[in-house]
Amino acid sequence: MTLKKFFPIFAICIMFFGCGISENKEPADKPFHETEITTIETTTVEETTETTTVDEIRKQLDGMSTDEKIGQMIIAAYRYENGAGVTEGTERIKSEIENYNIGGFILFDENLKSVEQTKRLIAFFNENSSIKPFIAIDEEGGAVSRISASGIIADYNIPSAKSMAKQGEGCVRENYTKIAKTLSALGFNMDFAPVADVDTNPNNPVIGDRAFSTEPYTARDMMLVAMETLSKNDIIPVVKHFPGHGDTQTDSHLGLTVMPHDMERLENIEFVPFEGAVENNAPAIMVAHLTTPKLSESGLPASLDPDIITGILREKMGYDGLVITDALDMGAVTERYGSGEAAVLAVKAGADILLMPPDVKTAFDAVKTAVENGTVDENVIDTAVYRILKAKSKL
Repeated sequence: MTLKKFFPIFAICIMFFGCGISENKEPADKPFHETEITTIETTTVEETTETTTVDEIRKQLDGMSTDEKIGQMIIAAYRYENGAGVTEGTERIKSEIENYNIGGFILFDENLKSVEQTKRLIAFFNENSSIKPFIAIDEEGGAVSRISASGIIADYNIPSAKSMAKQGEGCVRENYTKIAKTLSALGFNMDFAPVADVDTNPNNPVIGDRAFSTEPYTARDMMLVAMETLSKNDIIPVVKHFPGHGDTQTDSHLGLTVMPHDMERLENIEFVPFEGAVENNAPAIMVAHLTTPKLSESGLPASLDPDIITGILREKMGYDGLVITDALDMGAVTERYGSGEAAVLAVKAGADILLMPPDVKTAFDAVKTAVENGTVDENVIDTAVYRILKAKSKL
């Protein structure tokens, strides 16, 4: 069955996902142990099988050059070329993928012109990658839906996270099943969703109804449903935006923003959904470009700050999954740091994946130089790439 034939059938199937936008009140708060959240299922294997898998990943890592390892830490965006959206592979892009061993790609609505064209572009990335790449997209529903914005699928309309949550866990599950099956059919394997932020600031210009709730435990429970649903449908969820972007006054796409709260407040509000993600084995967490003056004196955005990534997310919370920076071409980073400097800072801070460095070559060369001169220990690179290979082994 061709994909063109598949989508009408698929559309009929998803008509049963009848929940949409509603203005009902948010669900009543209830303790986490009373909610019917199913944690991400993990396959139980014999110890010898697990050891073999670990050994295979280690063997693969040991056989990689430094260049190959660094390339795996980059997710690149090819949005425009010669003033138009990139919709087909080019020799220039092919050369860059091969030269820098790029580990993943993110697509935007300007990359999507039809179902068949999207499949063809994704096939190009797969065919020119020596290791299976992450193929990612921002698909939350509501205002952040690249599929809806592209118009490549008729009658594809996902409500915002807050609208889903107002109708309950079933609505979240139905809509995220629709998202996952759509992405899988097109060839994606990673979604930069769900949002784990708590919408506590009505003047926040960037989060709003992208968050599931104004209440931390509801936000956590609904986020976990979305995370689990993506995972069960073979899409890697990326929970965002740690340490919490819900109570900020500015848009980090445009410039650096401040998260003003202390640890006590964060533990009671902002951290609640992220702690749920850690406890439920979130495959990946995205770190935001916002400063945290009451947590760190560095002045660095959280995405580049070892106090936040290593000190809090890794050590305090005990998270050992993938850590991904928010897009490094956003104003919060580019107005203060060059592409190479930001890449090195992020790696030193503990990030495993550099999302959308403005210039792939500059970022790659800077990290390589940092490894060669000892600014970055190669063990740091190995640890990050091991996590990446482990995640890819499950695709």
